Amino acid sequence: MMSICLTTMLLVIISTVGNGMIRLQKSQAASSYGSNYGLFIAADGTQLKEVERRAEISDIGIMCTEGILKGNENGGFVSADETVRKMLPYNQEYVLKEGTYPEKVQEIAAGRAFFDAVGYHDVKVGDTVTLEYRSGMQSEYAPVEFTVSGILYDRDEYTIKASYVVFGSQDFYNERVAEGDRQYNIYFTLSDSANVSMNNVAPVIKEIADSCGIDQKNVIINDLYLQWVLQPSYEMIVVCGTLILGIVLFSVVVIYNIFQVGIAQKVQEYGKIKALGATRKQMKQLIFREGILLAVPSIPLGLLFGFLIAKVGFNWLVEQGNLVLSGIKNHQVPLFSLTIMLICICVSFLTVVLALRKPMKIVSRISPIEATRYLDGSKTQKQGRRKGRKDVTVFSMAMANVTGNPKRTIATILTMGLSCVLFVIISNYVGNIDTEHEARIAINHGQFELQLDYSQNYDEAYPENNLDTILTDNPLNDSLIEEIKSIPGVTDVMTREIVSVNLNGTRFPAAVVSKNDFDFMRQDGDIGSMDYDQAVKNGEIFFGWSTWMEQDGYAPGESIAFDFENGSETYTYQGKIAGSFVSADTYLVIPEGVYRSMNPKGTAYGYLWVDCDKKDIASVEQSLNTLISNTSHIKMDTYHAQLQYAEYTSRMMKLGCYLFMAIVGLIGFMNLANTMIINITTKKQEYGVLQAVGMTNKQLNLSLQIQGLILRLAPSASHLLPVCLLAMHCFPMRSIMGFLE
Repeated sequence: MMSICLTTMLLVIISTVGNGMIRLQKSQAASSYGSNYGLFIAADGTQLKEVERRAEISDIGIMCTEGILKGNENGGFVSADETVRKMLPYNQEYVLKEGTYPEKVQEIAAGRAFFDAVGYHDVKVGDTVTLEYRSGMQSEYAPVEFTVSGILYDRDEYTIKASYVVFGSQDFYNERVAEGDRQYNIYFTLSDSANVSMNNVAPVIKEIADSCGIDQKNVIINDLYLQWVLQPSYEMIVVCGTLILGIVLFSVVVIYNIFQVGIAQKVQEYGKIKALGATRKQMKQLIFREGILLAVPSIPLGLLFGFLIAKVGFNWLVEQGNLVLSGIKNHQVPLFSLTIMLICICVSFLTVVLALRKPMKIVSRISPIEATRYLDGSKTQKQGRRKGRKDVTVFSMAMANVTGNPKRTIATILTMGLSCVLFVIISNYVGNIDTEHEARIAINHGQFELQLDYSQNYDEAYPENNLDTILTDNPLNDSLIEEIKSIPGVTDVMTREIVSVNLNGTRFPAAVVSKNDFDFMRQDGDIGSMDYDQAVKNGEIFFGWSTWMEQDGYAPGESIAFDFENGSETYTYQGKIAGSFVSADTYLVIPEGVYRSMNPKGTAYGYLWVDCDKKDIASVEQSLNTLISNTSHIKMDTYHAQLQYAEYTSRMMKLGCYLFMAIVGLIGFMNLANTMIINITTKKQEYGVLQAVGMTNKQLNLSLQIQGLILRLAPSASHLLPVCLLAMHCFPMRSIMGFLE
């Protein structure tokens, strides 16, 4: 029962945690990119009604631009219904701190920073404020009296002057804008009846837009979110599936050996049943039903304890992750899945059935005559002369037990060897995680990274958040670099440029990388010719993501043409695709030599890395935060924060791996114990005779201990050499030596 229960526990833990990770990633995608499938911008009332009639549309949210408030010219004054607020990417400036969202005509909600900026300090819910308002660029400002219905949260790190989020009501918009002039931004999701996948979602959304009379240029598809929702996480599925397959194979061997013990102890009873006239089929049914009866109470217990362990462990991991994460926090996600539980039940029963196949055959072949002499060590199918010894030692007794049944001994060694192989492989894997390298992947140089903060999807409603607009007045400029260099403790400032690409009417970022950065970005799985010097010579570029390259219909060696802007001018590139990275920061990667060959004007810094001595990290970080506090579209990250997160991830991975190995080791120990028990059972008469002629209990215990030691060391010796050779092939020798130390 214990082995079946532990097997079910492992299956439930792995599948539940895997399901939780997929759900968490989808939830994180919604927080980062919004949960809407797409957006129709600048739709009129007739088009809105047509969209509402479409059966493929599941949820619809409406956002309208109310106008402009003086003092918030670069920010947003919008009305958004509850559906839109749920669909929007997470931004604490959208979240209520006090009060309610606007519903009546003259109500507004905003952060205290906005009210401070327009001259109203210590504002409370219910207060009345007078603001300068105009409905558009063609009208003039006029004072309008508003009632504060709610207070929103302000930004944590800094507050940008004249860039605040202010919510108004739909009634205010309807009152101020004539019906024929009203424009709606329609956020929507698709229902199951649309039957969309990542391959056809874009054509389906565009077909809906066409049928509703919406121009294609006013259609925005939320690709980054849909990749998580419509495209399963194959990596997580493969990892969990591989672990589950290994558990099933391991458990089949263990449960089989456990039933072998039962057969050895009850073989005479089975022989008597056979003598009474039981058929082979009935004997098989006897073993099968015995196994199922053991599985029936064990599997529910495994489901219960496995789910509890998975839930407690997963929730703890999420909470621990939030302690080291900055920005968007992970939320607890529901872990229970009836489908997964049913699959675990089926796999557990299948494991038991597979383990019973061999014992069922053995029992069905037992004859009444063989049963009467099975335990006394007399004649067997392969009768031979038993070899005696002049001197009987404790060690020779242990070896006699080990070699008495070669098949059982080999099966035990293989099972224990599998646990040894798993332990060495997993230990090498988690022991060779280089947290400093992982942190350096996030922060390529120095101790701090300043990066342009632009909209990942091209924002038609707020173009000031798009990369091409930001580059025209780039906050990461030479003046800022000089100010950073003047900060006490700063030793170096490194840069990387970025441009805005217009490829077939769609905007993408493209990084301009040096050879050193290019080599650092390389990883296993890159596609095509990843030769930097050859690409510069041939004037070729690279895709940043192989997945996007394939989805968009491109391949290495094909021609590509696009326009790009660097904030000063627009340039046209015509060339070929050399290859693609597995993953990079941007959609395209342009070698610096190729970029310089086009003689671009000005600079288009997208990244700044600031280095300093470790003793100056705190003071430099404070100075950088102060320096960018009044600067828009810059986000800062630190090497020590990424290192902390990498170390946290490493600890969690080690904890999970060693917990997995502890359960596998427990199952292996049960298998070893069962082998020892069956050896004692089949030799109990001989042990009795030896004790009668003078063997002490100490000698008997020592013999059994040596037997167990042989069964434990044999797997290690037989599997350690090939496993270590495999590990040294897969991991650097430096890391292997670190692990062995």
